[in-house]
Amino acid sequence: MIGVLSLYIKYNVLSRASPFSLLHVQKRYKKKKTPKVTNTMRALDYFDIAYPPVYGMRWPSIRLALLSKPKYISVVNNFANHEEVVKAWLDLGALDLGPRIASSVEKISNSIMRRLDDTPDVQNEDSAAIGLPGTIRPSFRELTDDEIVARITEEDIRRYPEEYKKRALAKMEYIGEADVDLTNRVLLPSQIGPDGSLMMDHVPSDKLKGLENWIEETDAFLDINQGDEDMGLKIERQEQLLQLPPNLKVFSFLKGDISDFPHPKADRTLSSYDHYPLDGGSLLPVLALDIKPGDHMLDLCAAPGGKSLIALQTLMLGRLVCNDVSVNRQKRLINILNQYIPECFASVNNTVEVRVDDGCELQEEEMYDKVLVDVPCLTDRHSLKEDDNNIFAVKRVKERLRLPEVQAQLLLSAIKAVRPGGTVVYSTCTLSPLQNDGVVRLAFNRIWQETKIDCVVIDLSDAVQPLSFLYRFGSKLGLRYGQIVLPSLLNNFGPMYIAKIKRLR
Repeated sequence: MIGVLSLYIKYNVLSRASPFSLLHVQKRYKKKKTPKVTNTMRALDYFDIAYPPVYGMRWPSIRLALLSKPKYISVVNNFANHEEVVKAWLDLGALDLGPRIASSVEKISNSIMRRLDDTPDVQNEDSAAIGLPGTIRPSFRELTDDEIVARITEEDIRRYPEEYKKRALAKMEYIGEADVDLTNRVLLPSQIGPDGSLMMDHVPSDKLKGLENWIEETDAFLDINQGDEDMGLKIERQEQLLQLPPNLKVFSFLKGDISDFPHPKADRTLSSYDHYPLDGGSLLPVLALDIKPGDHMLDLCAAPGGKSLIALQTLMLGRLVCNDVSVNRQKRLINILNQYIPECFASVNNTVEVRVDDGCELQEEEMYDKVLVDVPCLTDRHSLKEDDNNIFAVKRVKERLRLPEVQAQLLLSAIKAVRPGGTVVYSTCTLSPLQNDGVVRLAFNRIWQETKIDCVVIDLSDAVQPLSFLYRFGSKLGLRYGQIVLPSLLNNFGPMYIAKIKRLR
């Protein structure tokens, strides 16, 4: 009887598993869960290592802005009932950028004229800081975001590099020293294993392309002893100030105002949307092109189409070719154009051509007056916000490491495609010096060695000053060829880097 009872108890314990026994088993065999590393986390980790040595005390405020809600401008659609939209935006308290920029241009131009006429004045430190002649009373000049940050923060940025260095060194346990090229500090895509285990995020900042300070980043591709003159790179300063074309209607809320524009609405009469909202930094590359009436323009990496649409809103283009390498992105581009340009505007539609072509293999030469090459890049803000289609995904490591070579080839194709006397604007939406000035330098080195093309970089440091009320331009960052818009909580646009190149022959 005792034997039968013990067998019955044993059977019940094993088959029915009492709550006590299950809890015991769970405690005994429960595995410790490791937190999932997302693509956005990889991106933030990378930026926290790569950018502090470049941006110094500005990085904490830039970082906060990148992680915060972005700010948009509104481009009013001339192919809809734009008068009602303009009135609605003014009623909302939005700023019409056209008159505001024109006012800035007039003030700066008058200051320059007084200087040329030898009007007695004393050039103060503020006017010298922006590289323009003349005197601007400090009480009349708006402080830049950099100056505001310098005044309100006493945080010592010097502690950041050491913290990031320790974090990077701690991660070295995931990779072997043999995998890192200590001589050139460049990691080739072929050195990455098929499992993607060797991530650039896990390499110390002084050993990997994209993580060094400015000078070392350039040296990733070129001999550091090679000067601009050695590869025929010349720089000319643009005296003409940037301003909005007369037909381009753009609105923004005031600095510090985080209001949103309403979603685009369809104009029932013309079957087109009334306005196009986009990051304010996207306006800058189109303004830098300085589009003239009748210009033939190529947007080499056009999708999703925002910059092409801005160019069309100037109502000055004689022809616009919108190209992209992806069929899916082409469909999105066509959809945007169809939504904003009604069929009844046949004269405009006939000037637009949409293509699917690899910009790196472009065969056209000397065909266009203006070429915009807004290249694929780290897309900093997207990389920190979205896990989907993120360049920091493990499976996209090789693609990420190849970006500078691809960008340089796209820029080279753009320079070949523009006519002598024409303009190319290279732009990115990343803070990476390697993918900005570094790519311009690499492309010029190839032009010097592989072609007979002669061109110059146009220095826009003075020309962009009328836009300083809108953008936080980075200064004293070692940039030699371009201008960069830094994200700011006051006007959270960008990042946006532009470099302007003029072809001579």
